[in-house]
Amino acid sequence: MTAATFQAINPTTGSAFGDQISEMSASDVSGLISKAVATKTAFAATTPKERAAALRAIGEAIEASREKLIEITMQETALPNGRLTGELSRTVFQLEQFAKLVESGAHYQAIIDRPDANWIPAPRPDIRKANQALGVAGIFAASNFPFAFSVIGGDSASALAAGCPVVVKAHPSHPNTCRAMHAAVVAGLKKVGLSPDIFALVEGTNPEITHWIASHPDITAIGFTGSGKVGKILMDISAKREVPIPVYAEMGSLNPVFFSPKVLSEKAADLAKATIDSATLGSGQFCTKPGILIVPTGAEGDSFIAEIESYLATIAVAPLLNKGIADRFTSAINDLAKSSSLKIFAGKATEGGFGVTPTVFVVDWADAFKNKELLEEHFGPTTVIIRADFAKFLDVAGKLEGQLTASLHAAAGEDVAKLVEALSQIAGRVIMNGFPTAVAVTAAMQHGGQFPSSSSHTTSVGLDSIYRFLRPVAYQNFIDDLLPPALQESNPLGINRVING
Repeated sequence: MTAATFQAINPTTGSAFGDQISEMSASDVSGLISKAVATKTAFAATTPKERAAALRAIGEAIEASREKLIEITMQETALPNGRLTGELSRTVFQLEQFAKLVESGAHYQAIIDRPDANWIPAPRPDIRKANQALGVAGIFAASNFPFAFSVIGGDSASALAAGCPVVVKAHPSHPNTCRAMHAAVVAGLKKVGLSPDIFALVEGTNPEITHWIASHPDITAIGFTGSGKVGKILMDISAKREVPIPVYAEMGSLNPVFFSPKVLSEKAADLAKATIDSATLGSGQFCTKPGILIVPTGAEGDSFIAEIESYLATIAVAPLLNKGIADRFTSAINDLAKSSSLKIFAGKATEGGFGVTPTVFVVDWADAFKNKELLEEHFGPTTVIIRADFAKFLDVAGKLEGQLTASLHAAAGEDVAKLVEALSQIAGRVIMNGFPTAVAVTAAMQHGGQFPSSSSHTTSVGLDSIYRFLRPVAYQNFIDDLLPPALQESNPLGINRVING
């Protein structure tokens, strides 16, 4: 029987193009996982310098293919050259940041407590602790960041940095991009003498592939960036396994933005433009898109909303990434438009392919919970303005679910401390006088929030994302030769360690 195939789809035209790509079978996927398992011990044992060299070699291979990668990805995603150029640079940058972290040995978090006969409440033995790799990681590429969160994006890069072989599910919205990025990873691994089996690419559109990867007994952790629906499926698969595994799912968010009356009285027009620019960035296909805006009742709020309506009327966006996203967006917008309690503003329609129309809805806080669709994430260029008395902002925050981010625009001297505290209880990142769509790759970044925005409190962006794929192991009363190098008395790796506190 001939294997089923699929092709890339150009979002601008809606037409298929490029090579026919074969759907992988369950046995294909199992074979790739088995090959990855065969590499895990040797890869986990690589020294900090060796693993850093591998990460840098991958980055160099990506850079060497930059022009080809951007050309392919523009066709497959309809994303502009400037956006993809920046995203590719971010992808290489985060590989370098992980290389520096691994090279320093800080990821081991090595702690040594030497024996102490006078320790209270009882004599202390020799105890030494360091992190080690979890094993083979199953990663699912995201549709909306074809470089930074796809094949060798943040999830895969952090798993490799931790010393975990990776089995990554390519995203069918940009399959040729995935193939080209995988080729760059393999080239980088080979350059430093490592097995290409450390990094496997699974291809196909069959939904069962998700189950084959997540339920395989040799997969020891899952990294996922995408919809709440699929994230919850992965969590359910993990929970039902004979041996459950951690699922690090970043599942999207409404990312509420609150505006005080005073700040709107000072710069309503500027904030309205910045808000719509943020909500329509990337055609509204960012997990950090501001999906609800909490605007005060009164003249200040009225002025801001009028500016939103006026500016939105001038805005058109690029086509959405794939037919499924475009169909779901259009269906949700059409359903919401039937509600008599909503005021609706529209931008310019994008015709053909997966084109859509930017749309903003306005509702009073008293009516916001009457339509559950209003308070659900809609992937695409839309946001919901909720009008509420400024004195009720704390109540609004208290009724929101977990979020990746929460933002507050307030003027100098305003007493918003209680609101800030409330926002910190629901969001992983709280932003003052800014918008959530810019996510920095830095050690202090937290990109993950309370459920349902994420499956755990961990971050999927920044250096701390490596710790998702590591686990601490303590060694008690060991002779030196049997200890991992990070804990040996002579410190052969030359890393910083905490000794006796």
